[in-house]
Amino acid sequence: MARLQVGLIGLGRITDLHYLGYQNNPKAELYALVDVDEGLLRRRMQQWRVQKGYADYRELLADPTVDAVEVVTPHHLHAPMSIAALESGKHVSVQKPMAMNLREADAMIQAAARHGKLLRVLENFRFYPPYLKAKELILGGEIGDPLSIRIKSIGGNRSHGWQVPPSAWAWRGDPSTCGGGPVLFDHGYHIWSIAMWFLGRVERVHAFIGRTETHPGWFADSPSVVTWKYAGVEKYGLYETVASRDLMVRSKYYASDEWTEITGSRGVIWVNHCSGQMLDVPPVQLYRDCVLTNFSDIDWDWATSFASGVRDFVDAIWDNRESEIRCEEAKEVLRLSLAIQLSGKEHREVSLSEIVE
Repeated sequence: MARLQVGLIGLGRITDLHYLGYQNNPKAELYALVDVDEGLLRRRMQQWRVQKGYADYRELLADPTVDAVEVVTPHHLHAPMSIAALESGKHVSVQKPMAMNLREADAMIQAAARHGKLLRVLENFRFYPPYLKAKELILGGEIGDPLSIRIKSIGGNRSHGWQVPPSAWAWRGDPSTCGGGPVLFDHGYHIWSIAMWFLGRVERVHAFIGRTETHPGWFADSPSVVTWKYAGVEKYGLYETVASRDLMVRSKYYASDEWTEITGSRGVIWVNHCSGQMLDVPPVQLYRDCVLTNFSDIDWDWATSFASGVRDFVDAIWDNRESEIRCEEAKEVLRLSLAIQLSGKEHREVSLSEIVE
């Protein structure tokens, strides 16, 4: 089988990390790029030595050389672009969240089935080595029965870390293009995905959603606290997020960081790093039987999760298999995201069974 020829639609800052999955990849190469910003398009083509560039994604979809596409655009474009790509005979990887609502998600899944092409959602946290280690420890029974999870994230001063263009923050702050808040819907999808992966399906949620001006005229849905109950068991989760405007977050990427605590019947796991480098401690720690074990020999560079996630997409096409994250699972994470938005809006507990479209 010849190397897959892949097109990348949308060239925002996060594609710096997507590109890593194609560097020296014997199974695939970036063949074409799409962006409406012609200057950015030219720079990326030169930087990555890509053959083709288009201002209109439909021109890329008409190119018979392209085998697969990645959709890395604002959320309101995920469904129409993904469906068009599937209908043109391309395999599709779409950035999280997969869609704005369940109707769009269903339409995407149906299009993939009709045309016999792979559709998958890139949720890079699922490929982050410290989270993979935590999952390994849980499956190995190291903490007994997992009972609860607590996740904390901090958004710091945006003048540090990555320089992100104002346009990228603008669409995230607009519900018509983001689908919800920039913290709980955009970034939050990572959190809900991990929470379900570690402990299972969620049945009820309650969210207190605040509001902080992070730049003049720009607001984040933070500080916020979200709690949830897992389905059929007395197990619970909690997520707290804070926007600390003056806090300098040590990070090579966005000016933010996350950490996670999973408590079991016999022990506790801490994942101490993710997108940032705030805590000067091992990436994973396990407490069991009065002994604290540090797992320091783990790659905890956030970029690794993107490179691994891209390779999973390529390998799934190459091996004619499902991706690591199936679309039905991604749809259930979206359902949880929508339930959290509804809870915050209506100031009440919401059952996920209420979210039907």
